[in-house]
Amino acid sequence: MAQHTQDQLMTVADVISAMGISRSTWQKLVAQKRTPAIVRIGAVQRIRRDAFEAWLGQHENAAAENT
Repeated sequence: MAQHTQDQLMTVADVISAMGISRSTWQKLVAQKRTPAIVRIGAVQRIRRDAFEAWLGQHENAAAENT
């Protein structure tokens, strides 16, 4: 069960790699509250894979509507 949960959580490094952005860009997005929901456990930050995919889909849809 624990492995299944780990598969559903992404690290910040996973997210910035998937998005092709730098850590400083990620930090700017966090400061602007423009990221998918972040799960904080102490100093550890994780992003639920389904939340990331939904967030990314919303941004894809918004970009398509603006073209």
